[in-house]
Amino acid sequence: LPSDVLCHLAMEMFVSAGLPAGLAEDRVRRFILAVRASMLDNPYHNFYHVFDVMQTTNALATSTGTMARLDAWERFGLLSAALCHDMEHPGVTSAFLSKMGDSAHGYKNLIFRDTLLEKHHALRA
Repeated sequence: LPSDVLCHLAMEMFVSAGLPAGLAEDRVRRFILAVRASMLDNPYHNFYHVFDVMQTTNALATSTGTMARLDAWERFGLLSAALCHDMEHPGVTSAFLSKMGDSAHGYKNLIFRDTLLEKHHALRA
C-alpha cells in the first residue's frame, strides 16, 4: 500500500479510539505526516514497520479489552508510542552507533549508550 493510505488508516485508528477532548483531527493528521517524514529509508525500520506496530498494538489492545479500560489520552498515548517507537531509526544497532563515536551524527550526544536508539526515538517523538 502507498504510505498515503497508511497515513489515512493511522488517522482512522486514532479517530476510532476516540480523540481526547480538544485535540483536533487536523493536528493528529499533521503529527502522522511528521512521523512519516521523519522515517529514514531503510529496508526494515521504515514507515511501513511503525504502521504495522501501531496496527498490531491497536488490534491487540482492542481484542483484549485494554482500549476500553483506558481513557482518551491513554489511548492516544498508546497509539502514538507505537507509531513513534522507531522514529528516525538508522537501520543499525545501538552498539554499532556507540562504536562509531563522533561519526554517529545526531546520536553521539546521548548519554545512555546501551539504549542509545531507544532514547533517540523517545526524544524525537
